[in-house]
Amino acid sequence: MTNKLMKSAMAALMALSMTACSSGTADTADTKKATELELVTSLDQAILALNSNKCDAVALDGTTAQNYVDQSDGKFAMSGINFDLTMYGDYEGTVAAAKKGEASLIEAVNKIIETATTTPSGNVPDGYKDSYYTWWTAIAKIQSATEDEDAIAIVGDYDVTPKTAIDDTYAYLLDTADLKKPELDLSSADGVLKSVLDKGVLVIATSPDYPANEWIDDNGTVWGCEMMLAKYIADCLGVSLKIETMDFSAVLTAVDTGKVDLGISGFGWKADRADAFELSVGYTGDDDVSFHTLIVPADKADQYKTLEDFAGKHIIAQAGSLQQMYVEDQILVFDGE
Repeated sequence: MTNKLMKSAMAALMALSMTACSSGTADTADTKKATELELVTSLDQAILALNSNKCDAVALDGTTAQNYVDQSDGKFAMSGINFDLTMYGDYEGTVAAAKKGEASLIEAVNKIIETATTTPSGNVPDGYKDSYYTWWTAIAKIQSATEDEDAIAIVGDYDVTPKTAIDDTYAYLLDTADLKKPELDLSSADGVLKSVLDKGVLVIATSPDYPANEWIDDNGTVWGCEMMLAKYIADCLGVSLKIETMDFSAVLTAVDTGKVDLGISGFGWKADRADAFELSVGYTGDDDVSFHTLIVPADKADQYKTLEDFAGKHIIAQAGSLQQMYVEDQILVFDGE
Protein backbone atom coordinates (compact mmCIF):
# COMPACT_ATOMS: atom_id res chain seq x y z
CA MET A 1 0.00 0.00 0.00
CA THR A 2 3.07 2.26 -0.05
CA ASN A 3 2.45 5.62 -1.72
CA LYS A 4 -1.05 4.45 -2.56
CA LEU A 5 -2.45 7.92 -3.13
CA MET A 6 0.19 9.09 -5.58
CA LYS A 7 0.32 5.72 -7.32
CA SER A 8 -3.43 5.80 -7.82
CA ALA A 9 -3.26 9.33 -9.17
CA MET A 10 -0.54 8.55 -11.68
CA ALA A 11 -2.39 5.45 -12.83
CA ALA A 12 -5.28 7.67 -13.84
CA LEU A 13 -3.10 9.94 -15.99
CA MET A 14 -4.03 8.46 -19.34
CA ALA A 15 -7.73 8.78 -18.57
CA LEU A 16 -7.57 12.42 -17.56
CA SER A 17 -8.34 15.14 -20.07
CA MET A 18 -6.40 18.20 -19.11
CA THR A 19 -8.21 20.48 -21.55
CA ALA A 20 -10.53 21.68 -18.79
CA CYS A 21 -7.59 23.02 -16.78
CA SER A 22 -6.07 26.36 -17.67
CA SER A 23 -2.64 27.40 -16.49
CA GLY A 24 -2.59 28.81 -12.96
CA THR A 25 -0.49 31.86 -13.76
CA ALA A 26 -0.40 34.86 -11.47
CA ASP A 27 -2.58 37.93 -12.09
CA THR A 28 -1.01 40.94 -13.74
CA ALA A 29 -0.85 44.13 -11.75
CA ASP A 30 -3.74 45.78 -13.64
CA THR A 31 -5.93 42.71 -14.29
CA LYS A 32 -8.08 40.94 -11.74
CA LYS A 33 -8.92 37.41 -12.81
CA ALA A 34 -12.09 35.66 -11.76
CA THR A 35 -11.60 32.66 -9.54
CA GLU A 36 -11.98 29.41 -11.47
CA LEU A 37 -13.52 26.55 -9.53
CA GLU A 38 -13.17 23.29 -11.44
CA LEU A 39 -15.12 20.26 -10.27
CA VAL A 40 -13.83 16.73 -10.86
CA THR A 41 -15.30 13.31 -10.14
CA SER A 42 -12.09 11.88 -8.70
CA LEU A 43 -9.46 13.27 -6.37
CA ASP A 44 -6.88 11.58 -8.57
CA GLN A 45 -7.78 14.04 -11.32
CA ALA A 46 -7.27 16.98 -8.98
CA ILE A 47 -3.88 15.75 -7.80
CA LEU A 48 -2.70 15.11 -11.36
CA ALA A 49 -3.65 18.65 -12.33
CA LEU A 50 -1.76 20.10 -9.35
CA ASN A 51 1.21 17.84 -10.05
CA SER A 52 1.30 19.12 -13.65
CA ASN A 53 0.94 22.80 -12.68
CA LYS A 54 -2.44 22.94 -14.42
CA CYS A 55 -4.15 24.52 -11.41
CA ASP A 56 -3.18 26.53 -8.37
CA ALA A 57 -4.73 24.63 -5.48
CA VAL A 58 -6.85 21.64 -4.49
CA ALA A 59 -9.44 21.88 -1.70
CA LEU A 60 -9.50 18.84 0.60
CA ASP A 61 -10.30 17.69 4.10
CA GLY A 62 -7.33 17.91 6.46
CA THR A 63 -6.46 14.21 6.64
CA THR A 64 -6.51 13.65 2.88
CA ALA A 65 -4.64 16.89 2.28
CA GLN A 66 -1.85 15.84 4.62
CA ASN A 67 -1.68 12.40 3.00
CA TYR A 68 -1.14 13.88 -0.45
CA VAL A 69 1.47 16.32 0.85
CA ASP A 70 3.35 13.56 2.68
CA GLN A 71 3.48 11.40 -0.45
CA SER A 72 4.36 14.15 -2.94
CA ASP A 73 8.14 14.04 -2.33
CA GLY A 74 8.10 17.70 -1.37
CA LYS A 75 6.21 18.93 -4.44
CA PHE A 76 3.01 19.85 -2.54
CA ALA A 77 2.54 21.83 0.66
CA MET A 78 -0.27 22.59 3.05
CA SER A 79 -1.36 26.18 2.46
CA GLY A 80 -1.89 26.66 6.17
CA ILE A 81 -5.21 28.36 5.40
CA ASN A 82 -8.28 26.56 6.70
CA PHE A 83 -11.92 27.10 5.79
CA ASP A 84 -14.16 28.59 8.46
CA LEU A 85 -16.63 25.90 9.54
CA THR A 86 -18.35 27.92 12.26
CA MET A 87 -20.63 29.56 9.70
CA TYR A 88 -22.31 26.19 9.08
CA GLY A 89 -23.31 25.51 12.68
CA ASP A 90 -22.30 22.50 14.76
CA TYR A 91 -20.52 19.81 12.79
CA GLU A 92 -22.67 16.67 12.64
CA GLY A 93 -19.93 14.24 11.61
CA THR A 94 -19.58 11.82 8.73
CA VAL A 95 -22.95 10.29 7.87
CA ALA A 96 -24.58 7.54 5.85
CA ALA A 97 -27.39 8.46 3.45
CA ALA A 98 -30.67 6.70 2.66
CA LYS A 99 -33.46 7.70 0.31
CA LYS A 100 -35.79 10.39 1.65
CA GLY A 101 -38.66 8.87 3.58
CA GLU A 102 -36.82 5.67 4.55
CA ALA A 103 -37.09 6.34 8.27
CA SER A 104 -37.28 2.65 9.17
CA LEU A 105 -33.90 1.94 7.60
CA ILE A 106 -32.14 4.98 9.00
CA GLU A 107 -33.49 4.34 12.52
CA ALA A 108 -31.97 0.85 12.47
CA VAL A 109 -28.71 2.19 11.05
CA ASN A 110 -28.59 4.85 13.78
CA LYS A 111 -28.86 2.23 16.53
CA ILE A 112 -26.07 0.23 14.91
CA ILE A 113 -23.86 3.30 14.55
CA GLU A 114 -24.48 4.25 18.17
CA THR A 115 -23.21 0.84 19.25
CA ALA A 116 -20.20 1.09 16.93
CA THR A 117 -19.21 4.51 18.21
CA THR A 118 -19.77 4.01 21.94
CA THR A 119 -18.78 0.41 22.66
CA PRO A 120 -15.22 0.13 24.04
CA SER A 121 -13.00 -1.93 21.78
CA GLY A 122 -10.78 -3.03 24.64
CA ASN A 123 -7.67 -2.07 22.69
CA VAL A 124 -7.75 1.72 22.79
CA PRO A 125 -5.36 3.32 25.32
CA ASP A 126 -6.36 6.09 27.70
CA GLY A 127 -6.80 9.41 25.95
CA TYR A 128 -8.52 8.07 22.85
CA LYS A 129 -12.18 7.54 22.10
CA ASP A 130 -13.00 3.96 23.09
CA SER A 131 -15.10 2.65 20.26
CA TYR A 132 -15.21 0.04 17.55
CA TYR A 133 -15.21 2.73 14.89
CA THR A 134 -12.08 4.43 16.23
CA TRP A 135 -10.40 1.03 16.23
CA TRP A 136 -11.45 0.35 12.63
CA THR A 137 -10.27 3.79 11.59
CA ALA A 138 -6.82 3.18 13.08
CA ILE A 139 -6.55 -0.20 11.35
CA ALA A 140 -7.63 1.28 8.01
CA LYS A 141 -5.11 4.10 8.27
CA ILE A 142 -2.30 1.61 8.68
CA GLN A 143 -3.59 -0.67 5.93
CA SER A 144 -3.83 2.27 3.51
CA ALA A 145 -0.37 3.59 4.44
CA THR A 146 -1.93 6.75 5.83
CA GLU A 147 0.67 8.29 8.09
CA ASP A 148 -0.82 8.71 11.55
CA GLU A 149 1.05 8.28 14.84
CA ASP A 150 -2.22 8.06 16.78
CA ALA A 151 -3.33 5.12 14.66
CA ILE A 152 -0.09 3.29 15.37
CA ALA A 153 -0.50 3.98 19.09
CA ILE A 154 -4.08 2.67 19.05
CA VAL A 155 -3.34 -0.50 17.12
CA GLY A 156 -0.03 -1.29 18.79
CA ASP A 157 1.13 -4.82 17.96
CA TYR A 158 -2.23 -5.91 16.61
CA ASP A 159 -1.97 -7.71 13.28
CA VAL A 160 -3.60 -5.51 10.63
CA THR A 161 -2.32 -7.49 7.67
CA PRO A 162 -5.07 -7.68 5.01
CA LYS A 163 -6.89 -10.99 5.22
CA THR A 164 -8.04 -13.10 2.29
CA ALA A 165 -11.80 -13.62 1.98
CA ILE A 166 -12.90 -17.25 2.21
CA ASP A 167 -16.62 -17.85 2.71
CA ASP A 168 -17.92 -14.29 2.73
CA THR A 169 -16.84 -11.91 -0.05
CA TYR A 170 -16.23 -9.19 2.55
CA ALA A 171 -15.15 -11.36 5.46
CA TYR A 172 -11.70 -9.76 5.31
CA LEU A 173 -13.18 -6.43 6.39
CA LEU A 174 -14.42 -7.40 9.82
CA ASP A 175 -14.93 -10.35 12.12
CA THR A 176 -18.02 -9.45 14.14
CA ALA A 177 -18.45 -12.75 15.95
CA ASP A 178 -17.37 -11.33 19.31
CA LEU A 179 -18.58 -7.77 18.81
CA LYS A 180 -21.55 -6.37 20.68
CA LYS A 181 -24.59 -5.79 18.50
CA PRO A 182 -27.67 -3.69 19.29
CA GLU A 183 -31.07 -5.21 19.89
CA LEU A 184 -33.15 -4.32 16.85
CA ASP A 185 -36.90 -4.73 16.51
CA LEU A 186 -37.25 -5.50 12.82
CA SER A 187 -40.77 -6.94 13.06
CA SER A 188 -42.38 -3.81 11.63
CA ALA A 189 -39.70 -3.07 9.03
CA ASP A 190 -41.01 -1.39 5.89
CA GLY A 191 -39.72 0.21 2.70
CA VAL A 192 -36.08 -0.34 1.84
CA LEU A 193 -35.34 -1.99 5.19
CA LYS A 194 -37.97 -4.66 4.55
CA SER A 195 -36.56 -5.17 1.06
CA VAL A 196 -33.05 -5.59 2.49
CA LEU A 197 -34.27 -8.17 5.00
CA ASP A 198 -36.35 -10.02 2.38
CA LYS A 199 -33.55 -10.27 -0.18
CA GLY A 200 -30.90 -10.94 2.47
CA VAL A 201 -28.41 -8.40 1.20
CA LEU A 202 -27.56 -4.77 1.95
CA VAL A 203 -26.29 -2.90 -1.11
CA ILE A 204 -24.18 0.18 -0.40
CA ALA A 205 -22.51 2.62 -2.78
CA THR A 206 -19.14 4.24 -2.25
CA SER A 207 -16.49 6.19 -4.13
CA PRO A 208 -13.26 4.35 -3.23
CA ASP A 209 -10.84 7.25 -3.53
CA TYR A 210 -10.76 8.45 0.06
CA PRO A 211 -8.29 6.49 2.21
CA ALA A 212 -8.63 5.55 5.00
CA ASN A 213 -12.45 5.69 4.78
CA GLU A 214 -12.57 3.74 1.53
CA TRP A 215 -10.14 2.81 -1.19
CA ILE A 216 -9.60 0.04 -3.69
CA ASP A 217 -6.38 -1.89 -4.18
CA ASP A 218 -4.72 -3.06 -7.39
CA ASN A 219 -6.73 -6.29 -7.25
CA GLY A 220 -10.06 -4.48 -7.10
CA THR A 221 -10.60 -5.21 -3.41
CA VAL A 222 -12.44 -2.54 -1.44
CA TRP A 223 -11.02 -1.52 1.95
CA GLY A 224 -11.63 1.15 4.56
CA CYS A 225 -13.09 1.96 7.97
CA GLU A 226 -16.42 2.98 6.46
CA MET A 227 -16.51 -0.35 4.64
CA MET A 228 -15.93 -2.05 8.00
CA LEU A 229 -18.89 -0.07 9.30
CA ALA A 230 -20.96 -1.18 6.31
CA LYS A 231 -20.05 -4.81 7.02
CA TYR A 232 -21.01 -4.34 10.67
CA ILE A 233 -24.37 -2.82 9.68
CA ALA A 234 -25.07 -5.77 7.39
CA ASP A 235 -24.06 -8.26 10.08
CA CYS A 236 -26.28 -6.55 12.66
CA LEU A 237 -29.20 -6.78 10.23
CA GLY A 238 -28.40 -10.45 9.62
CA VAL A 239 -27.82 -10.00 5.88
CA SER A 240 -24.86 -10.14 3.53
CA LEU A 241 -23.12 -7.06 2.11
CA LYS A 242 -22.67 -5.92 -1.47
CA ILE A 243 -20.48 -2.92 -2.29
CA GLU A 244 -21.05 -0.94 -5.49
CA THR A 245 -18.18 1.40 -6.42
CA MET A 246 -18.77 4.55 -8.46
CA ASP A 247 -17.79 8.21 -8.79
CA PHE A 248 -18.49 10.32 -5.71
CA SER A 249 -21.06 12.45 -7.54
CA ALA A 250 -23.00 9.31 -8.52
CA VAL A 251 -23.37 7.83 -5.03
CA LEU A 252 -26.31 9.91 -3.84
CA THR A 253 -27.99 9.58 -7.23
CA ALA A 254 -27.78 5.80 -6.83
CA VAL A 255 -29.41 6.12 -3.41
CA ASP A 256 -32.15 8.42 -4.68
CA THR A 257 -33.01 6.19 -7.65
CA GLY A 258 -33.08 3.03 -5.53
CA LYS A 259 -30.09 1.41 -7.22
CA VAL A 260 -28.52 0.96 -3.78
CA ASP A 261 -29.84 0.93 -0.22
CA LEU A 262 -27.30 3.22 1.45
CA GLY A 263 -24.61 5.68 0.44
CA ILE A 264 -21.49 5.44 2.61
CA SER A 265 -18.71 7.54 1.14
CA GLY A 266 -17.22 10.06 3.54
CA PHE A 267 -20.30 12.29 3.43
CA GLY A 268 -20.13 15.20 5.80
CA TRP A 269 -23.45 16.52 7.08
CA LYS A 270 -24.74 19.60 5.28
CA ALA A 271 -28.17 21.17 5.03
CA ASP A 272 -28.97 20.42 1.40
CA ARG A 273 -28.11 16.74 1.92
CA ALA A 274 -30.34 16.63 4.99
CA ASP A 275 -33.18 18.15 2.96
CA ALA A 276 -32.83 15.63 0.13
CA PHE A 277 -31.95 12.42 2.01
CA GLU A 278 -32.35 10.61 5.30
CA LEU A 279 -28.99 11.07 6.99
CA SER A 280 -27.70 8.93 9.82
CA VAL A 281 -26.16 10.19 13.03
CA GLY A 282 -22.48 11.07 12.71
CA TYR A 283 -19.87 8.38 13.23
CA THR A 284 -16.63 10.34 12.95
CA GLY A 285 -13.81 8.54 14.74
CA ASP A 286 -11.51 11.53 15.28
CA ASP A 287 -11.34 15.30 14.99
CA ASP A 288 -9.51 15.50 11.65
CA VAL A 289 -12.71 16.11 9.71
CA SER A 290 -13.08 19.52 11.35
CA PHE A 291 -10.01 20.62 9.43
CA HIS A 292 -10.56 21.52 5.74
CA THR A 293 -7.93 23.34 3.73
CA LEU A 294 -6.16 23.70 0.39
CA ILE A 295 -2.88 22.24 -0.81
CA VAL A 296 -0.65 24.11 -3.23
CA PRO A 297 2.69 23.70 -5.02
CA ALA A 298 5.37 23.81 -2.34
CA ASP A 299 7.32 26.55 -4.11
CA LYS A 300 4.28 28.84 -4.05
CA ALA A 301 3.05 28.20 -0.52
CA ASP A 302 4.33 31.55 0.77
CA GLN A 303 1.90 33.36 -1.55
CA TYR A 304 -1.07 32.41 0.61
CA LYS A 305 -1.77 34.15 3.91
CA THR A 306 -5.60 34.27 3.88
CA LEU A 307 -8.47 32.73 1.92
CA GLU A 308 -8.70 35.97 -0.06
CA ASP A 309 -5.29 35.19 -1.56
CA PHE A 310 -6.93 32.33 -3.47
CA ALA A 311 -9.26 34.74 -5.29
CA GLY A 312 -8.44 34.76 -9.00
CA LYS A 313 -6.78 31.34 -8.79
CA HIS A 314 -7.72 28.05 -10.39
CA ILE A 315 -8.98 25.75 -7.64
CA ILE A 316 -10.12 22.16 -7.98
CA ALA A 317 -12.57 20.36 -5.69
CA GLN A 318 -14.47 17.11 -5.93
CA ALA A 319 -17.98 17.59 -7.28
CA GLY A 320 -20.64 17.45 -4.58
CA SER A 321 -18.11 17.62 -1.75
CA LEU A 322 -18.06 19.86 1.28
CA GLN A 323 -14.95 21.49 -0.16
CA GLN A 324 -16.93 22.60 -3.22
CA MET A 325 -19.34 24.39 -0.89
CA TYR A 326 -16.50 25.95 1.11
CA VAL A 327 -14.80 27.35 -2.00
CA GLU A 328 -18.08 28.70 -3.33
CA ASP A 329 -19.00 30.33 -0.01
CA GLN A 330 -15.62 31.54 1.20
CA ILE A 331 -13.41 32.21 -1.86
CA LEU A 332 -15.66 32.94 -4.84
CA VAL A 333 -17.29 35.67 -2.75
CA PHE A 334 -14.15 37.80 -3.18
CA ASP A 335 -14.71 38.01 -6.94
CA GLY A 336 -17.49 40.52 -6.35
CA GLU A 337 -15.33 42.96 -4.46
